[in-house]
Amino acid sequence: MSKPQRDSKGRFIKGNTEGISTEVAREYQLRSADARKKNKTLREAMIEALHEDGGNGLTKLEVLVRKAMANHANGKLSFLDLKFLASIMGEDKLNIETNGPQVIVVSQQAVEAAKKWSK
Repeated sequence: MSKPQRDSKGRFIKGNTEGISTEVAREYQLRSADARKKNKTLREAMIEALHEDGGNGLTKLEVLVRKAMANHANGKLSFLDLKFLASIMGEDKLNIETNGPQVIVVSQQAVEAAKKWSK
């Protein structure tokens, strides 16, 4: 069996008939979709459920927020419940990028030791 011909960038040349067939590729895609459904995270399931219709033209998320606000005084559904929900969904995370200038605090002893070893 000869190797499939490729161009200078390593891509297959047009008209290549070797490799995975359309039927096999379709089967792999279906298997992948099934695996994604089976391995759905709690966060993904909650997001999907919260975007379902909750009635009166609102999503379940909007209904839940309005219910929490209305029942807050009664103690039936608290804002703490919404905080837990936000935590599960990852909305309480703070991302900090550190691509800018960095300040490193070094003691005078470390500077002297570095000078000693750099000779």
